[in-house]
Amino acid sequence: MRRVLALGLLAALLLLNGCYDAADLGNRIFAINLALDTGNGAALRLTVQYPRITPVGKEPDESGDALDRNGYLIEQVEGESLTACMELLSMATPRQVSLLQLRGVYLSESLAGQWDLLNESMTALMGSYEARPAASVYLTTGRAEDVLMEKIPLFGARLSKSQAAQNGVLLELGVIPFAPLNRFYYGLSNPELSAVAVLAGVNVMQYIDTPPPAGVQHTAYLAGELPRNAVDKVDLCGSAVLEEEQLLYLDGYETQLFDLLTGYLRRMELTVEGETATLNFPQTPSIRVKMDEETPVVNIGLYVRCEEAEAGRYTEQLQQDVLALLLKLQQHGMDPVGIADRARMRALTIADWKAMDWQTLYQRACFTVEVK
Repeated sequence: MRRVLALGLLAALLLLNGCYDAADLGNRIFAINLALDTGNGAALRLTVQYPRITPVGKEPDESGDALDRNGYLIEQVEGESLTACMELLSMATPRQVSLLQLRGVYLSESLAGQWDLLNESMTALMGSYEARPAASVYLTTGRAEDVLMEKIPLFGARLSKSQAAQNGVLLELGVIPFAPLNRFYYGLSNPELSAVAVLAGVNVMQYIDTPPPAGVQHTAYLAGELPRNAVDKVDLCGSAVLEEEQLLYLDGYETQLFDLLTGYLRRMELTVEGETATLNFPQTPSIRVKMDEETPVVNIGLYVRCEEAEAGRYTEQLQQDVLALLLKLQQHGMDPVGIADRARMRALTIADWKAMDWQTLYQRACFTVEVK
């Protein structure tokens, strides 16, 4: 009798532990990219890109309002909020749209100027819609939907894979920032830190024969202005730094310097007077803040290795350029580097930190850059 009761109890436990709430993957469609613009007839315009799914042995169905772009479908809806847009999208799409595999979030310049709508949209993405936290965030020059329309697979590869491969190469070069969705959202929600997105733009191919003047450094370009001609017209080069009601663009070279300060760049090519040298950075730069009465002093320590005989002129140029970037960010009241985090260590309590009024002190701070 005991054995019968034990077997019955075990069977009941197995049934209770079953996947009774499992989601049917066959009823889902996974978005690859989405773009957010200000709307024409409503506050927000949502563009979603996902793979076309065709039943085995059948031709693709051309019916419906979805756009077919290079084997990927694009749906567009407008609403007063991201939640309203997602509800409309669910009615237009026969399957449940999932953001769990999202690769990119593209934001327009116009949306960046509407801080409340941008924050509300990012909160919804990270919260109720469970967007993939590692999805890259891009701020586009012009309309985000235009960039997404031109985004095509590279060399016939799946878009999600080729997109990740392209980002990996550009991140290694340092011409784009490390900007996952969760980090971008943290920058938006933290009043002492600026949010940073990858700068994206459609290349109109007008610089093929006559590149624009972009300085002597070969990476000093903005997205959409690269002197090249390729199948994919979408350029990723540079950074967009966001503050409330402010937007600042950093070109590819300034982004390399930003990535150096934040510890994401280990190597770069630097050109001085027409000659190029390789600089290696074995350690993350040190950032220290010293409170000297009402004028904070921010000291940056750069650890550089250069094998050139005249390495001094390259490290001196790097020193000047890093200082110029810090002053540019300070002039706009932006701090994507996280200097405020170092300054906070100088306060004993939260009350002391608030009383310090760092945002005002930051405008008066002095910078020193030391190459080691």
